[in-house]
Amino acid sequence: MKKKEYDRKRREKLKSCPDSLEKLREKERVKYLNKKKKGQVKSVSAMSSRERRQKRKPWRLNSFKYREKDRKVRKNLARLMDETPPVSPVLLAGPSSRVNAVKLEMANS
Repeated sequence: MKKKEYDRKRREKLKSCPDSLEKLREKERVKYLNKKKKGQVKSVSAMSSRERRQKRKPWRLNSFKYREKDRKVRKNLARLMDETPPVSPVLLAGPSSRVNAVKLEMANS
């Protein structure tokens, strides 16, 4: 098994249990706070205007892509709901053709 697949399965397993997910989130939170203390991560208020622009540009692009993808999904779902015909009622009257009726008679006798 490749490392990528192994990691994906491990993350799925961790996320499936609420307790392990909470532990994982707490661990990530502590890691982030330690990085912030060391100065490896800056808050937006501590950045210069140039740094803020450089950070916000990818944020805007990612938000745009996310919204666009969401719009496409909603549009396709709406189209699918409009184009799908309603469910046909189930006929309980019997066979629909003479051939099926003959087969049914032969099976019963």
